[in-house]
Amino acid sequence: MGEFVQPLTDPSLTGLSKILDPAALALHLRGVCVGRWNGGTNEQVRCVRVLRHHVRHRCTLEIGLRAENGGQSLIGKVYATDRFDIFEAMERIRKAGFGPEDEYSIPQPLAYLSSLGCLVQEKVEGPVAKEILRTGDEQSRAAVAERCARWLARFHALGPKAGPVSYSHDHLKSKSMRRCSRKVAKSGGLAVKAARLLQRLEDAVSSLSPAEMCAGHGSYTAGHVILAQGRTVVIDWDWHGMADPARDVGRFLYALRRWALQQLGSIRALDGVAEVFLKTYLAAGQPEVERNLRFFEAAACLKAGTRVKDEAPRQLAEAMLDEGLRVLAREATP
Repeated sequence: MGEFVQPLTDPSLTGLSKILDPAALALHLRGVCVGRWNGGTNEQVRCVRVLRHHVRHRCTLEIGLRAENGGQSLIGKVYATDRFDIFEAMERIRKAGFGPEDEYSIPQPLAYLSSLGCLVQEKVEGPVAKEILRTGDEQSRAAVAERCARWLARFHALGPKAGPVSYSHDHLKSKSMRRCSRKVAKSGGLAVKAARLLQRLEDAVSSLSPAEMCAGHGSYTAGHVILAQGRTVVIDWDWHGMADPARDVGRFLYALRRWALQQLGSIRALDGVAEVFLKTYLAAGQPEVERNLRFFEAAACLKAGTRVKDEAPRQLAEAMLDEGLRVLAREATP
């Protein structure tokens, strides 16, 4: 994470230039209470660092502040479209028992600066669960898997039922899945496997079990879990809403396999972690989640397998398509 170096421009993020200017940003932060710091003068914003930039979509930044008792930092997320809904969702989740004082929590939402399209929230200090899964021993990996599973089970049980609803039978009709379908024809040698997996997913839709909609994260992976001192904190609420709980569980398991192949050289390297995660979740949450789980795992594999041009190396894409087919075949096995 380095200091921001000019120039960074993105016409879709209209508030970005003001946020990258500490003096201009300080004016917008006036009145935003942040623990021991309260925005007031231009000198209180020390620096702004770009953490991640998704061109034409969003930009995540660290905002360094000066305070009487020392400096501190916030996280700002600038969006190309109005995302006040994310701030509202985070407020509802915080009030439902996931505040900064709770063991299972989210970053404290502080403000939504509508004129800048910027969500301001607490910066949570601590290791990301994904890194421990990559570098830790079996014991530490198992402990991380349990914390991730318990957080998700609690959220599915207590999280507020609000926001966009994603029905299981509509999953293959979503914009992202339609994009996957169009890419199938452009995937060269991967087209046969991609088409086969897509067809099996379409066939599986009719046999999905009815599921009670619950609060959903929408993109739950170990990369979104921060293991702070005394807290397990989940970040990135851009895809919040309501869905079959199997969607979040399946997404987490798919991501474990992808990282295992990318970081550890074998798609099976984190199978033990996946087993601990699922066993812990089922014990603490909703055991019926298993009925639709393989569908969501395989659907995530299809998305990964049709991103050859965007981000996934060809070898990874083919491995994820193979994994999606294997997952659905395992479901059909008595």
